[in-house]
Amino acid sequence: MQQINPKWGTFVLRVGLTVLFLWFGFSQFLDTASWTSWVPQWATGLTGLEPKMIVLLNGGFEIAFGILLALGLYTRIAATFLALHLAVLVFEIGLTPIGVRDFAIMVSTIALALLGPDEYSLDA
Repeated sequence: MQQINPKWGTFVLRVGLTVLFLWFGFSQFLDTASWTSWVPQWATGLTGLEPKMIVLLNGGFEIAFGILLALGLYTRIAATFLALHLAVLVFEIGLTPIGVRDFAIMVSTIALALLGPDEYSLDA
């Protein structure tokens, strides 16, 4: 049985995370009202921004860094920022089904940051 190149794993991980972050980012732009209930009060108090604006900024963040992942540009940096972003979400949401799912996504994003760019990324 022929062995698969392990570098494909990093590529598949990067593409999968790209799809995830772009989906969430664009969904926050397209249906902002559905996301405002997820904005914690401390975020509005800390920033002075309304929940709708926080959702739009968050969506923009996820789209921008999702595009970097899609291109494989600044892969480690983009994945690190996305992992830190998810860490805040996991802490805020807690030990719930969504929090555990986001924890798994965070760990996957950390793995990508540790693995770095694959041979199909612009970083390569």
